[in-house]
Amino acid sequence: MDLSKAKAVFFEESRELCDGLETALLDPASYPPGNETYNLLFRTAHTIKGSAGIFGLDALVRFAHVMENVLERLRSGQVSLSDDLVTLLLSCNDHLRRLLDASAVSDERAQQDLPEGEPLLAGLRRYQQGDPAGTASSESEPSALVETEAAGHGPGIPAQTPHWQLSLRFHPDTFRHGFDPLSFLRYLGSLGTLRHVRPVWRQWPPPQALDVTECFMGFDLALESEESLDKIAGTFEFIAEDSLIGILAPHAPLAEFLALAQRLDEPLEEQLQRWLDRGALTEEEAERVRSGQVSLAADETGADIAPAPLETTSLSAVAPTASSAAKGARSDGQYIRIEAGKLDRLINRVGELVIASSGTKLIAQSRGDAELLESVAVINTLVESIRDDALTLRMVPVDEIFSRFPRMVREVSKQLGKSIHLEIKGGDTEIDKSMVEKLTDPLMHIVRNAVDHGLESADKRRAAGKPEQGTVMLNAYHDAGSVVVEVRDDGGGINREKVLAKAIERGLVTEGRVLSDQETLQLIFLPGFSTADAVSDLSGRGVGMDVVKRNIEALRGEIEIQSQPGVGSVFRLRLPLTLAIIDGFRVEVNESSLVMPLDMMIECVDMPEGAMSQHARQVNLRGDWLPFVSLRELFGLPPSDKPEYIVIVHYGELRAGIVVDRLMGEVQAVIKPLGEIFKSLRGISGSTILGNGKPALVLDIPQLIQHACRRERRLVRQNTEALISEPSEKA
Repeated sequence: MDLSKAKAVFFEESRELCDGLETALLDPASYPPGNETYNLLFRTAHTIKGSAGIFGLDALVRFAHVMENVLERLRSGQVSLSDDLVTLLLSCNDHLRRLLDASAVSDERAQQDLPEGEPLLAGLRRYQQGDPAGTASSESEPSALVETEAAGHGPGIPAQTPHWQLSLRFHPDTFRHGFDPLSFLRYLGSLGTLRHVRPVWRQWPPPQALDVTECFMGFDLALESEESLDKIAGTFEFIAEDSLIGILAPHAPLAEFLALAQRLDEPLEEQLQRWLDRGALTEEEAERVRSGQVSLAADETGADIAPAPLETTSLSAVAPTASSAAKGARSDGQYIRIEAGKLDRLINRVGELVIASSGTKLIAQSRGDAELLESVAVINTLVESIRDDALTLRMVPVDEIFSRFPRMVREVSKQLGKSIHLEIKGGDTEIDKSMVEKLTDPLMHIVRNAVDHGLESADKRRAAGKPEQGTVMLNAYHDAGSVVVEVRDDGGGINREKVLAKAIERGLVTEGRVLSDQETLQLIFLPGFSTADAVSDLSGRGVGMDVVKRNIEALRGEIEIQSQPGVGSVFRLRLPLTLAIIDGFRVEVNESSLVMPLDMMIECVDMPEGAMSQHARQVNLRGDWLPFVSLRELFGLPPSDKPEYIVIVHYGELRAGIVVDRLMGEVQAVIKPLGEIFKSLRGISGSTILGNGKPALVLDIPQLIQHACRRERRLVRQNTEALISEPSEKA
């Protein structure tokens, strides 16, 4: 049987469980110390161990078993969740991930313990000392006796067998669901010693009706184990809803044997014989079960009591655990797991559909058929809806990135001896799935620098009248078709004089050059630039911030820095909402079609007369002077002899104008990346195919706005310097 697909799901879900365990350990506000949190931690280790046992991943089972025992002591109140234990459990969680990665490589690696686990096991065993291994199983017998008595059978007569008795009747679809019945036996063997195993077969159909994918087998077995009922029952949590699982504790009341026999819906004599053969019942006990005299009350009165099926803790299908509850929640919410490649193919098909529908619209317009135009309009509306729905499938909450930082901040704060509070806001803000990995590393560098360089030591904070605990805040929100991610700290801010002096010292800036605050702060993104006085394990080598800027620009984004001495700094990353399909506005320059994102446009106006002759390249829009850039000038084209238009665009708080020849109207643009040869091209973010089949370039509005603003500042500075120099020359 091919279990590769089931294994792939197991590895993915187990990694998600590890992520959840880490979050629960690091976020006491959302997961306050208490039974609910401790049960969650225990169930995570228990579920990973149980699932790993099904697939025969022995190394993972062994490690998770020891971890599970410590978490069992935690939830039973025998140990407390100290800071040292949190640190140990986080390291164990990392090791679970390593074991998952190793097990995914090959079956041979899945059997081998990793050397990194030895010190962790030693740490776990220190918390295990004094763990009463047999307490749970020995306590399960009184609870069964109490429930038997409560069910109306009087005090139950216990069986003499000291072993767990299990009757497993697998559902006919067990094989089809990807489960191997033998894997359950292998896992039970890790919990103790299997003293007796006997297969039990269902009625076979005629050969011509035999389906080889149907499961006809079951097992009756005796298990010698000191484990609790929950741990043994947890073996079957993934099949408990469909299969019939009967578990009897050592010395279980005879009433439970009778109730189990009735639930199995098999001839009583056959089941009694199986119990007799393996010593689960004596002849006398079997006769009591056969006659129904299974309680002291019945024995004393001579009444023939026919016990109803019991639903006691030791006799029932496995109770739903956190895993099955979560599965139910996912089912209620209609969540399904989709392979990323299939989603990408869907987006590509939708993109082609968008292009085809645009072509159909152009054909309908050229023919002037009113009915055809109306039909095409309806189709285009539906295509737009399909496009929007398809794009939402690629969107994931930014918390998928943010959740990685509490662990890093905790460890770095310990390493630096700083008290740091990490605050996260806007975690439900959604971004394109393709950005997640590309955004993680830049954010990691920025947060690490904020912790190391931004926040002062406790002594300096006290001297400045600040609380000893520094704060780093991660925030995300949507703004005008963009996703903004902020990293804010309440540290000492960036020393502009020091940054400028370092840049001059390294020859990156000529001495005497006047830079704006933003230009000075942007110097930290130059390759190899660092103002750190000493190199540490965390930073100071000048490696990273240039990569940060390069990665953000590769996502068609930008980084803005705000810093106030003594108050703190803000790194603001502004990224496009999606990298796939946009609503655009088509313009033309010298017969070439260009597309700009519609959500960045404010308005279109006629180009004022004489504006192109102004040296400052500014236009007065209802009292506001805005910089503008002419695409003809930018692309090295001759001036136009026809009236031009200026499109007012914005990005964040910046506004500017873009001068074009013609305004053509709205389009849906499927953005295609440019080749490597055009990677350094400024002002262009990609390409698209229009409805008429012709290509068009997509304008990079943020870069064009920055270009216009930089040129405006340069021209203003030159004019100011010229005005200052004129009086001195006359003198």
